[in-house]
Amino acid sequence: MKLINRIMANEEAFHLVLAAIIGVIGGLVNLAFLKLVALIQWIVFQKSGDSAVLAQDLGAFFRILVPTLGGILAGMVLLLRSHLSGIQKPTNVLEVIAVGDGRIGMRSTLVNAWSSLLSIGTGASIGREGAITHLTATFASKWGQFHQWQPYRLRLMVACGAAAGLAAAYNAPIAGALFAALVLVGNFSMNLFAPLVMASVVATMVSRF
Repeated sequence: MKLINRIMANEEAFHLVLAAIIGVIGGLVNLAFLKLVALIQWIVFQKSGDSAVLAQDLGAFFRILVPTLGGILAGMVLLLRSHLSGIQKPTNVLEVIAVGDGRIGMRSTLVNAWSSLLSIGTGASIGREGAITHLTATFASKWGQFHQWQPYRLRLMVACGAAAGLAAAYNAPIAGALFAALVLVGNFSMNLFAPLVMASVVATMVSRF
């Protein structure tokens, strides 16, 4: 109990603990996203794996048809986002960190993620890193909103979420931390950079299991 109180009293140590938890979330989001992509591939192709390899077992017509239908479904899902956009908070991670208060809308984020899942699962050549980064940042934002963190802490933890998501998707912890520090936070001070590294490293470790 004394250790917990000491950590809570030391803001930098507290931020490192929060960043580690967000890193776990980022790793789990990455693993869950991969499982869902594999599930969609099983439904469509009766097996999972690299899209290029899966396409080799299809005829020329179906190589065009399957991604096209997936794109149509993904587009229909995004139409739902347009109906939600009028009542949702911003979903752009850079915006909510640079000029916002760290609050990200959950529903639009989930809609975007489902659209990406449908596209990737049906063979579209888009990366999963955007959806994973966005999801992890949003979960970090919602966690902070629940605990009513101050805006400066909420923005930092959203950046940790983005760093964790990117690191987990690419298996590149340093790249995730540098991206968040350079692009999102724009600051290399140790009290900001250390939590970004912590979140990225933990997310990468969780993703490897």
